Amino acid sequence: MKKILKTLVASILAVATLFCFTACGGDNDVVEDKKAIQAAGKIVIGITDYAPMDYKEPGSDEWTGFDAELAKMFADSLGVTCEFYEIVDWNNKVAEINSGAIDLIWNGMTASDKLGQEIDFSVSYAKNAQVAVVKNGSSITTKEQIKVAQVAVENGSAGATVATEEGMTNVNKPGNQRQALLEVLAGTSDVAIIDITMAQSVVGKGEFSDLKIVSGVSYGDEIFAVGLRKGSDLASDLNAFLKAKYADGTMIELALNYGVGLNTEALSK
Repeated sequence: MKKILKTLVASILAVATLFCFTACGGDNDVVEDKKAIQAAGKIVIGITDYAPMDYKEPGSDEWTGFDAELAKMFADSLGVTCEFYEIVDWNNKVAEINSGAIDLIWNGMTASDKLGQEIDFSVSYAKNAQVAVVKNGSSITTKEQIKVAQVAVENGSAGATVATEEGMTNVNKPGNQRQALLEVLAGTSDVAIIDITMAQSVVGKGEFSDLKIVSGVSYGDEIFAVGLRKGSDLASDLNAFLKAKYADGTMIELALNYGVGLNTEALSK
């Protein structure tokens, strides 16, 4: 009798352990995001004010841009509406998606190995690098000068990583890249390290007409991807969507319109 009870207890414990692994946070969990999104009737996209990927035209309350347009199309493919959620501090993006406040991070996000330990990525759809932006008339022209200057980088961004790796010690970390540029305009920072994608879109124009990209200075080669929760079942739909929009020419047309460099190698596989 005791032997039977021991066997029964062992079996119950084994089942409990298996249940916990599949439903309580094991590495191979599948997170059923698609079903939850379709039940809610909407998908929430985490973004920042980052032209040309996600931004608002002057006088408009609607988000537009390369990523915003694709995100709306993806929502349509799922039969739901698209809702944009502005991440005030980019460093909080992982907390926002893991808390359930957003479903995807779709904002010209660099797919780094470090970030990949916390979230999953879609297929890479674009390429990027970091460049230095200064005021017109600035005497800063080299990496050596930038290293000892007052630098502004978006908190939690690839630019922040560059600042650390290059040994920059005088660093301000505003919540997004637009704020980093505004710091240079205001004189509270000498240089902003931001994505070349954004720099080429806004520097020397409109409110940033008094800024310029430092010629011949760039840092690293990066790839952009959409961020998902670890184990999200939305990944297969999202990857199929991105590749299909490249294959049918939609993404190529958007890239030409917004000045984005596509990762054609990854999209064509």
